[in-house]
Amino acid sequence: MNIYFLGMCFSMFVYIIIGMVVSKRVKSVDEYYVAGRRAPVFLISGSLIASYASTSMFMGDAAQCYDGAFSSLIILSTMQTAGYIIGAVFFGRYLRRSKVLTIPDFFEKRFCSTKIKKLAAITAIVTMTVYLLSIIQGICTLMNVVTDVDYKLCVILSLLVITFVTVLSGSSGVLITDTLMAVIFTSALVLATLAIAHNSGGWFEAVSKLSSNPETAQMLSWRGESGVLYSTGVENILWGFVYGIVWMSVCMVGPWQSSRYLMAKDEHTVVRSAFFASIGIFMLEFLAGMAAVMVNITNPGLKDSSYVLIWAAMNLMPKLLGVILLTGVLAAGISSATTFLSLVGASFANDVVRTKEEYKIGLGRIAMVIVSVVVMLIALFNPPSIFWITFLGGAIVASSWMPVALASIFSKRITKTGAYLGMLSGFLACFVLRLFSSLNGITLPVYLDPSVVGMGVNVIFMILGSVFTTVSDSEKKSRDAMFVIPDSEKNINEMKKTLKYTKNSVLIGAGFVVFMLIFWVVPYLCG
Repeated sequence: MNIYFLGMCFSMFVYIIIGMVVSKRVKSVDEYYVAGRRAPVFLISGSLIASYASTSMFMGDAAQCYDGAFSSLIILSTMQTAGYIIGAVFFGRYLRRSKVLTIPDFFEKRFCSTKIKKLAAITAIVTMTVYLLSIIQGICTLMNVVTDVDYKLCVILSLLVITFVTVLSGSSGVLITDTLMAVIFTSALVLATLAIAHNSGGWFEAVSKLSSNPETAQMLSWRGESGVLYSTGVENILWGFVYGIVWMSVCMVGPWQSSRYLMAKDEHTVVRSAFFASIGIFMLEFLAGMAAVMVNITNPGLKDSSYVLIWAAMNLMPKLLGVILLTGVLAAGISSATTFLSLVGASFANDVVRTKEEYKIGLGRIAMVIVSVVVMLIALFNPPSIFWITFLGGAIVASSWMPVALASIFSKRITKTGAYLGMLSGFLACFVLRLFSSLNGITLPVYLDPSVVGMGVNVIFMILGSVFTTVSDSEKKSRDAMFVIPDSEKNINEMKKTLKYTKNSVLIGAGFVVFMLIFWVVPYLCG
């Protein structure tokens, strides 16, 4: 029997067991949707890493790096990891103080508006469904290629496991499985990258070979390989910064990131978890990208670059390590999928439908099953490009949520009308422009990317809507309440410790620059 198939079956079995065990502890809505609000740093940071590092990173991002977009992806990754720190400090802390179940719930509480809550919930559900689709595609493509099991059967099997675990255990199970799998696939990727580098003559030798070969010389340059994303190097770099802003926004306020802060046991956990998650995510992106690029030395002609790490696992690594890596990639996909499915259930049961507390778990479970069926039906047709489907989801969050989320904290003048108009206009502008360009086969200039246009439209309508309306007394009270530090958070020693984490973030950022100089720029220039 295929050893890779056995590894993947074992991974799914572990998920099922954990789901069944954790489900016995779920006694309330808070325990089901926000893990009882008592999760420690280890679980929150592990879940943040796992919900990010899905098949879209191991297959979508890796494919782009193999093709020559490494520099653009690194610029993007640097900016988005900074988004975790910024989001935790300037949004996550205040979000947790609100004691809500979901982010749309927060918008309702802040602006005293059910209408904006429902709009935020709809955009969240659309986004989560899009992401879930891309992840299922990645999972099933991986299973199909590695095990030769029929793709459609893989779709059904994977969604059955994901739905069963999520429906049964809720967010508590998701946190535990996320963290466990994050440890597995992070360890596997570190060892796998070293194995690929070893097969290429060693790290520095591999980078030098790439830089001295005319066919691969631009892959690790700052401008990237022209024609992979855009026709010129300047556009490639600009794309990295543009989407860096988009994904920084997503990491600051996106539902799958911010929802983790609602599960944290205190505000200090929020900031510290974001700190560790940002380090872990950047290193994963860097290692996955470098590993993919180095495969060009041994196999420069892959027909489908999304299989680059799969091919490396099966051809360049010891059998056991290859099994662990591919099992880890599968685990990463399942971890992300359970996160998104859990959020869909929470948003539907708490934000879309008004119901009694005792019915919220049941309604959420029904919503999860329905969305799973919808995703399954779409995934069976295997729509193309995991990478770009993922970016659509990010664009929707950035264009509809980010300006409103930050304004809800730092602006006294934004009204519920302005917030609603901003969120709606940003969502529509991004979605319509993306749909129009895709259907007509139009490649827009990078500075007119739908997400950028959407954010701009959001800000304009949010300001206009607020200019012609007034902030109510209830909105003022709601905002003022967010700036009152709870007594439970006023431990001086803990506050000093947390402040060190934010200061260390700056030092770590400088350390990343030095790291990149040593392991990227210097070997490239010396090649």
